[in-house]
Amino acid sequence: MLNSFQAEFLFNVFLFVCVVSFILYLPRIRYYIAGLKRPKHYVNPQKNSLAVIVPAKDEKGLRVLLDSLASQTYDKDFYDTYVVVGRDDDPNIELCKSYKNTFSKVVPNQTCKGEALDGILQDLLGNGAKEYAAFVIVDADNIVDANFVMEMNNALVLDKQIILGKRRIKNYLYGRKYRSWAVNCNALTYTFLDKMGNCFRSERNMSNTICGTGLMVRRDLVQEMGGWPYRSMTEDFELTVTALLNNWTSYYYEYAVTYTEEGVSWKSCDARRRRWLMGYAQVGVKYGKLVSKKFWKYVRDFFCGSKESVEQNPKQAELVNGNFWGCFDYLFSFVPLYLYFAGTAILALVFAGDAAYKFFALQTIDLISIRFAVRILLVLYGVLFFYTAIAFYEDRAMYTISIGEKLFALVVNPFYIAEYAGFYLEAYYLLLTKKQVKQDWIQVERMEA
Repeated sequence: MLNSFQAEFLFNVFLFVCVVSFILYLPRIRYYIAGLKRPKHYVNPQKNSLAVIVPAKDEKGLRVLLDSLASQTYDKDFYDTYVVVGRDDDPNIELCKSYKNTFSKVVPNQTCKGEALDGILQDLLGNGAKEYAAFVIVDADNIVDANFVMEMNNALVLDKQIILGKRRIKNYLYGRKYRSWAVNCNALTYTFLDKMGNCFRSERNMSNTICGTGLMVRRDLVQEMGGWPYRSMTEDFELTVTALLNNWTSYYYEYAVTYTEEGVSWKSCDARRRRWLMGYAQVGVKYGKLVSKKFWKYVRDFFCGSKESVEQNPKQAELVNGNFWGCFDYLFSFVPLYLYFAGTAILALVFAGDAAYKFFALQTIDLISIRFAVRILLVLYGVLFFYTAIAFYEDRAMYTISIGEKLFALVVNPFYIAEYAGFYLEAYYLLLTKKQVKQDWIQVERMEA
């Protein structure tokens, strides 16, 4: 049981954790500032040949995407579309025949997106295949902006191996019935990753956090990878980490826009987030030690003076510097959050547990413990509320929803974010206990439009 002095002391410990976490998190504010800047628009005078790849196993709404690809402002003779299906009788095979330069590819027995991508890329890298400059990956439930392929070609002047486009929300293009508070909250995820993360990483030549749709990978990199070797539940995050390990360059170019579909129901959004967290955990366990080893090698090289060789080559020095901070970003950028959330959870539970014990065992209501528990949770809510408000402001042009919807999302998103803690613990529990995790390709809820 806690007395008033002990309760006051523990709350002061919580305040100390908050202050330390905030100080450690201050460098992250630079990421938010970078997202406020107007991004530079590039123009490529050269028309490159591009292949747009669409994994589409058992997809029913593919026509909308193919219509948007057929309406591109980029010269139709300079890009082809490849739709990857899982069986010979898939109706999308016949659908592809009605679009110019659109072809189907059957990859049988595919159990994940990575297998579908590897199947088509092996063909497109084969002898006698057309020499594409880069491969653009778009999910089958997306729609692409009319300038999407042209802007991807423009981004090739950046001389980066991986280009990430801007993700907007497909649901917002249709009526109110295709939106929900869950859609609006989940949409904020893309702002957190891109405007509040990848803008700064691109600016500093750091490895970006990659999403698997609206993504372009240059041909030379695909050849180096030997196709598409990733088979985890989040093959895009696995690419993120291997890009960091191999010094592959990436850039977030928000003029290349795709519209990604969100499941309307809370249940559907949670299913997707569980898959994300499970995939992140798998990748973290698989590659975490390798990233840590690389980071400390950079540190040793710096202090041992072996940096002189790259100083003679400014471009190489910039790459090394970017990868050093990329490793640091991967390993340590979330440490302040882990410290803050762990401290919040533990101390809130201590106060709540103390109040519960006194109520059930002693039949007394301890207002001191209840008050401190509520204060801690209110501070947590305020932090997440403020974080949400920043995201809405940073990416305000994306959220074409009513004021009422924005306000409601602002209020409920802290609870929506808090759910990630449960998904995170669940993912690592399954991995540590070696529970069987189903990785088969799961058909998610789709819009009717």
